[in-house]
Amino acid sequence: MIDLQTVNANVFRVPFFRFLNFEVQSLDSLHAVAEMTFETRHIGNPVMDHYHGGIIASFMEATAAIAVHPDFTEVPAKPINLTVDYLRPGVKGPLYARANVTRKGRRIASVSVNSWQTDQEKTIAEGLYHFLLV
Repeated sequence: MIDLQTVNANVFRVPFFRFLNFEVQSLDSLHAVAEMTFETRHIGNPVMDHYHGGIIASFMEATAAIAVHPDFTEVPAKPINLTVDYLRPGVKGPLYARANVTRKGRRIASVSVNSWQTDQEKTIAEGLYHFLLV
């Protein structure tokens, strides 16, 4: 299994992942948990300092991609479809995501992802992501 230091070094090599500014906190063969630091560039509602929905979805996708293919060097897993349900606003502060690989076949992987802030039971968004495995 690949270690967190190597995974986070690979995360830093991807420009968009650097833009998101997140770090993988834990990883095993079917799960990944990551934490994203709040940045002003992540704001979608400047009046209320809420995360932009696209930033939340992108962070969740990145976490899902790492759960599917943690040993990437330059290019993470290739997303082919995603569905995201936004349940409450993401306010100023760290954002967490947990990706669970629900199915991993020879060509396609499915991953469910939840994101939260202070309480894991108060989900900010949940999504289902599909990746092409090549």
